[in-house]
Amino acid sequence: MSWAGRKRRQSLRLICEINVTAFLSIQLALLAMFMALPMSYHDLPKGPSTDLAKVAHPVSMRAADREDAMVVAVMRTGDIFFLGDKILPDQLDFKIRKQLEAGSEKKVYIKADARAKYGRVRQVLEAVQSSGVERVGFLVTQRETKTLP
Repeated sequence: MSWAGRKRRQSLRLICEINVTAFLSIQLALLAMFMALPMSYHDLPKGPSTDLAKVAHPVSMRAADREDAMVVAVMRTGDIFFLGDKILPDQLDFKIRKQLEAGSEKKVYIKADARAKYGRVRQVLEAVQSSGVERVGFLVTQRETKTLP
């Protein structure tokens, strides 16, 4: 058998092995993608994005992440969002009472933009009090502390 004939038979043979390098690189890419997904999903706010006030010692309010948590967002522009839907200030009292009838916790979480006008936040607080809810929590972020090298 000639050298050319042998070469042709080798090229017609099936390759029955897994390229481990390609397999591992795909697995690594999928792992990175799925590890980043839950963190980014958890960080998504309920409703619109706000620049929350920064404090030195915030208290964790894990119940604000629940699906039935009543979250009111006060935007810098003065817009008010309840459970992600834009509403008018005079509708807030009715919407909160409706959620309470549906079985929500008797606590309202307020996400006020750090640059929102105090008058608008006061309107929200008055509407919450008139709905019968006495427990109010303000959602804030941790202030970054600078450390000296």
